[in-house]
Amino acid sequence: MNQKAKEYVENELIRAEARLDVYTRDLSGLPYPMRSIVANVEAQMKTFEKNYDETRWVIMPGLRGVGKTTALAQTYKELRKRHPANRVLSISLDNAKNVAGFSLKDILEGYEQTLGLAYERQREPYYLLIDEVQIDPNWAGLLKTLYDKSKYVFIFCTGSSAVSLQTNADVIRRATFEKLFPMSFGEFQMIKNNIALPVGLKAHIKQAVYFSDSAKPAFKILKEMEHEIGRYWGQIDPLEMENYLGAGTFPFALHFKNSAEVFDAINKLLGRIISMDIASLSRFDTDTLANIKRMLFLVADADAISLQTLAKLLHMGHVTIATIFDVLEQAEVLVRAAPYGSNVSKVKKPSKYLFMSPAIRASLLSIGAGEGTFATRRGRFIEDLAALHFYREFISPGAGSLAYDAAKGGADFILQLLNGQEIVIEVGSGEKGTVQVAQSMKQRNIQRGLVISSGGLRLSEDQNILCIPFSYFLLM
Repeated sequence: MNQKAKEYVENELIRAEARLDVYTRDLSGLPYPMRSIVANVEAQMKTFEKNYDETRWVIMPGLRGVGKTTALAQTYKELRKRHPANRVLSISLDNAKNVAGFSLKDILEGYEQTLGLAYERQREPYYLLIDEVQIDPNWAGLLKTLYDKSKYVFIFCTGSSAVSLQTNADVIRRATFEKLFPMSFGEFQMIKNNIALPVGLKAHIKQAVYFSDSAKPAFKILKEMEHEIGRYWGQIDPLEMENYLGAGTFPFALHFKNSAEVFDAINKLLGRIISMDIASLSRFDTDTLANIKRMLFLVADADAISLQTLAKLLHMGHVTIATIFDVLEQAEVLVRAAPYGSNVSKVKKPSKYLFMSPAIRASLLSIGAGEGTFATRRGRFIEDLAALHFYREFISPGAGSLAYDAAKGGADFILQLLNGQEIVIEVGSGEKGTVQVAQSMKQRNIQRGLVISSGGLRLSEDQNILCIPFSYFLLM
């Protein structure tokens, strides 16, 4: 019997309420609003409490800094409204292993002893909430064994984006994945100003923009929604659009006084992603890991950059550079848009890499940035925001893929949907016309186009191109 592990677990059961308060309340003591993903997890837990069914393991992967610990803490608070403290164990595995020296196996044994009855003999629900689960390399096997032992346990664990790639088929069959992304504009306003999007508004805009038969019915639907969209924006300070673009995708940024503090925090976060998450996904040596940050600086200041160019600048092999890009995608630091076309053209042309959050690009550019750096690169920040949207709504759930037109004057993106439909898309910070989209549509034989800019809602019916304001796009 591991008496020390049992004492650690008992102490965590006692202090969990106070320890998690800092993640669930603001400085004035008011609770933070919950993101919709917390409601999804809570709904699964309530179903479990009625049926003790097989849906009783939720894994929440996501980029560092997007709010996974807060989501877990809020879930804990909701559970404690219905269950006694000893039935809900919340553990930070980072703290347990790196500070206290306990493995996940130690924690599970200590909790079983605290409950006073073997897991398989439990007849009342109990909950295991584990933050930073990837800290223990044996987490998947240990939690699978517990899941199989007892139908009365509900497991909720969070981890880096790499977690979803480290699971085996046995875990995938048992667990539900609820991926957490950087905040959307609607979530940003809800968390910061307690202004919620009207129910169904996001889904209606998204359906019209991407799944209408052509640009004309999409325009008609959005025109009918103008008043409702206007009412929402009437509650929002106009500066909030810029605040969101700067750092609003990361919840922790709301606690800092200025952008310099935010960028410093994001650069430190990138360091942890490289030294911990990326290191766990690959076998890079120390020198290669050190070069990843330099590589990100180069990507931050370029539209598309070839492997050959990077290899020359960093004095590294092409294969190593390609592997680093793959790992940065897996860690969800970068979103890749391949050059549109055949496999041959994809090999010859460089891929376009966007950041999962414009705040990551901004933080990299903030190091040694001169006057006007951010203003001249605003278009790239908007492309990053678009990449985040496409990744969240289409790529990650397997509902589509993203490319770009590598031809001179080609459009920013080509979204390829599962139903076979393709949409040429151009995004920009100013008022954009339809020339680039029309050119790519003609050259690539694609029937639909979309322009996202600061201009108004417009229709180019003869070209089958829908033009929507950036303010509409932010609500999807």
